[in-house]
Amino acid sequence: MAEPEALIRLVGLGAGGHAKSVLDAIRSSGRFEVTALVDDDPARAGGELLGHPVLGGEGELERLREEGVTHAFVGVGGVEDAAPRARAFERLAAAGFELPAIVHSRASVSPWARLGRGAQVLAGVVVNAAAEIGDGVILNTGAIVEHDCRLGAHVHVAPGARLGGVVTVGERALIGIGAIVLPGVQIGEGALVAAGAVVVRDVPPGAQVAGVPARPMPSSR
Repeated sequence: MAEPEALIRLVGLGAGGHAKSVLDAIRSSGRFEVTALVDDDPARAGGELLGHPVLGGEGELERLREEGVTHAFVGVGGVEDAAPRARAFERLAAAGFELPAIVHSRASVSPWARLGRGAQVLAGVVVNAAAEIGDGVILNTGAIVEHDCRLGAHVHVAPGARLGGVVTVGERALIGIGAIVLPGVQIGEGALVAAGAVVVRDVPPGAQVAGVPARPMPSSR
């Protein structure tokens, strides 16, 4: 009888609300053992999150790496600003950690799709054939990414959002809760698609759109 594979030790950076969803996905996958979470917020350090200790202070990541923890995940979410999440990703990479893709056991990812480093695919997500998901992307609960989509690094597709086939989403863009992007549409880098919007035409980089059909918001850059 074959011996079960050893669990991969993993540390998380960030111990807020998004980390709870990622921890749920990690537990369901059966591949990892979370050693600890690290958070720079003094209010969180010294506590725990879903039974996992939260450490704080300079040097904790480096100490864990020296103790043989080789893998890590980003526990930072972010709604309108992807920059903190991207910085956390780069901090972990610079410290020498591997950032595996995290896939919930109740997600469906085509074997012909590609997931980048540190991509997070949460419960109920569907990723179809030939989709390419960039580094650090969040595909949040119940999102659908259809065939041949291209998502740049640190994109966040929020819960229940749906991307039709051959959609392109630039780096650090946000597709809000329940939004729909029609097939073939391009969403520019850093753009924001508001919750519930239906996007029928391309969105320029940095723009913010809302409504049905989606139109530029007054605050759009």
